[in-house]
Amino acid sequence: MNALKKFLAILILLSQVACSNEKKESSTDTIRNEINSYLNKSMQLNNIPGLALAVIEGDKVVYENYFGKASLEDSTLVDKRTLFRVFSTTKLITTTGIFQLIQDEKLKLEDTISKYLDGLPNQWKQVEIKNLLSHSSGLPNFIRYKSTLTDEELMEKLYLDKMQFITGRQYSYNQTNYWLLAKIIEKITGTAFDNYILNNQFGGSKSGVLFSSNALEIIPNRAMRYYYNSRNKSFQKDKRNDVKRGYTENGLNISLNKFMEWDKRLKNNSLLNEKTTELMWAPFKFTNNFTYQKDDFLHGWGFYRVNSLNSYGFSGGNLAAYRYFPKDNTTIILLSNGYQTPVFDIIVNDIARLTLPELKNKNLALEQEAMNLLENNQLDQALELLNKLIEENPDFKFDNLKWNINGIGNAFGWNDETKKAIEVFKLGSEAFPNWWVLFSSLAENYDQQKDTLNAIKNYVKTIMLNEKNQFDYNEEMNTRINDLKNPKR
Repeated sequence: MNALKKFLAILILLSQVACSNEKKESSTDTIRNEINSYLNKSMQLNNIPGLALAVIEGDKVVYENYFGKASLEDSTLVDKRTLFRVFSTTKLITTTGIFQLIQDEKLKLEDTISKYLDGLPNQWKQVEIKNLLSHSSGLPNFIRYKSTLTDEELMEKLYLDKMQFITGRQYSYNQTNYWLLAKIIEKITGTAFDNYILNNQFGGSKSGVLFSSNALEIIPNRAMRYYYNSRNKSFQKDKRNDVKRGYTENGLNISLNKFMEWDKRLKNNSLLNEKTTELMWAPFKFTNNFTYQKDDFLHGWGFYRVNSLNSYGFSGGNLAAYRYFPKDNTTIILLSNGYQTPVFDIIVNDIARLTLPELKNKNLALEQEAMNLLENNQLDQALELLNKLIEENPDFKFDNLKWNINGIGNAFGWNDETKKAIEVFKLGSEAFPNWWVLFSSLAENYDQQKDTLNAIKNYVKTIMLNEKNQFDYNEEMNTRINDLKNPKR
């Protein structure tokens, strides 16, 4: 009898395990099908040539798939071998390299850059390593100069430029910061920046990862980066060459699989120990509460909240994104090679809502759904969904979504559908009542419709909201207001 009971107990246990495994497989299949459906729709709606995406929970790959074309010219498909340029997502790798030196006590966040770089102008000498990482240096940005200049020629020009602001006082995204970090890495290690990174973060790998900031360099298996030309409605190849000094800020070329391996090393503390990672992800402390400060950039990593869940990472060129959600120990990696509409932060946020257990079961709104409704002129439903998104994410800025709403309105305007454009801008300004750009677009379209009263009303609203005069736009709008109030007879 005891033997029979044991046998039955084993059968019941095996049955429970089998059912549990079936549920897990079913759950994984459901997630995979949902993501596939979502990505296929997103690629079609936003005209994305090629894309690769992974979702990794701990060491377990929950989702990995490849879509579309790496090259439009020869129809090469995206696959496991495809290398993507990740542009400014490279800064995560550069930052990790800096913190490896900090961990090895070869560098300190509070070290001045003059400790490692000779001949700096006096106004640069108070800049510290932490200011370069957090874009709080105030240094002039080299991006305004031609890439054909030698390093020496470029540095001479920068030395003559004025500081943008007092160091540590505010945030200003600046490529000079990361170029100088490369010089400091090379001074400390005696090794070329790219070799230092490959040896210390990728095990000296010779395949699946490399550095190149030259869009036209012929590299086997590399996806071509495309720009969309809205005038002739076609994609054009990127031709930019940022030479070697672009390596730290935009030079990483990597396959999805290699990025997943890097993610595993980051999570298991092989790249940095837990204490150093916490330091890297700590908010940068600005010297005062100046309006332009950006406390969500941290020390080279962005901080994002999706429906109250914290995540860390960065997006590059509106083409690539790495995002880690520590509470769920889950990473989302997205790589692509072009777009008509820049939606990649939106895609990452929506993938999080489709996959993370805390979010998946809450019937949360998706940003892409709101855009689809807007594009199809279903404005009431779109506003309802936008309001739901804002309510669900009270701390989220929705920068990409705002610009995409503005882009959808502009698309209607460019197609001589001004009335539809006005409705989209009205909806957007209702959902985001403090963002001046939507009011500016609304004013311009009323102006085009010769609705003078509404044009003036929204120009005035724009100036009020654009109190820092971004893009030096307020003077132009004031001139237009005066012209409308005093038409020439």
